[in-house]
Amino acid sequence: MNMRKEEIVLTAIENLEPGFLKGQWHGYEDAPMNHGIDGIFTLEAEGRKETFEVTVKKELRTYLVDQLIDTAKGRKYFLVIVFKLFPALKEKLREHNINYLEANGNIFINTKKLFLLLDTNKTLKTEKKTGNRAFTPTGLKVLFEFLRDKELINQTQREIAERAGVALGNIPKVIRGLKEANQIYKLNQKQYAFNDRKDLLHVWAKEYQNTLKPTLYVGAFTLKRFENNWKNIPLNRKKTAWGGEPAADLLTNYLQPGELTLYTEEEKKELMLHYGLMPDKEGNVHVYEKFWADTKELETAPPILVYADLINTNDNRCLETANILFNEYIKPKL
Repeated sequence: MNMRKEEIVLTAIENLEPGFLKGQWHGYEDAPMNHGIDGIFTLEAEGRKETFEVTVKKELRTYLVDQLIDTAKGRKYFLVIVFKLFPALKEKLREHNINYLEANGNIFINTKKLFLLLDTNKTLKTEKKTGNRAFTPTGLKVLFEFLRDKELINQTQREIAERAGVALGNIPKVIRGLKEANQIYKLNQKQYAFNDRKDLLHVWAKEYQNTLKPTLYVGAFTLKRFENNWKNIPLNRKKTAWGGEPAADLLTNYLQPGELTLYTEEEKKELMLHYGLMPDKEGNVHVYEKFWADTKELETAPPILVYADLINTNDNRCLETANILFNEYIKPKL
């Protein structure tokens, strides 16, 4: 089992209410082979014991709750152990009777033998990634290309740099950072393989939202022309593409956009001239710099980027659409 997950479980056991709760843990070596179950956890409270099948997470996002509900189906008792849980997600887990244990000792258990609810311990601080070049804005551009093409990591460093549009000297630092983060391992002297590309996708999506995306922001605009039908905007597809909700609508025909997102290489003056966009801090059109280097004429940003835009909204409709997008466009190539 991933050592990081093992540490989360052991920390949670250490922080169980002393003199009242005890925990025992048996971790599995390969969670994917066990349908996402990382191990078995036995909880004892004043002589009463329950045993749970467990999934371990560093952090829980809204889009993952439905996956946990599916994982819990057909299991007598299921428990999710998480390093950090946000209050709204705790409430949602309780609504669906999903047992949870936070690394700080906060706990919800509802079984035949036990009912426990403790939510008074302070959240533990997450160690920040310091010096890991894989998660800088430049590193995230490289990771984006690795996610789009899993064979790219074994191409020449020059080819990787050209594909990502970054300086050649960044590539060995990014690869070193991925090794430190336990995202890749060496197959042989010259080749690498990924440990879990789905996990890397979600790590990338979170880091993209917090680290890279803010550096790309051009501004908010109001759509004066074509405001009744954004699909009629004649985008210069070599330079500009839809992202977020409109891109998801075009790809899945499932989401009616409430907010419009554009990725572009065009200047503000060109956006105003060509598309009738007017700068407006309260506008619902958000424009970002296009950071990938496709030469194809595409109407939407790459599905991986659209997926990241959606899952970072915490909007239920967007999350449903993200799941469709993942299954249709991303999973087959991941």
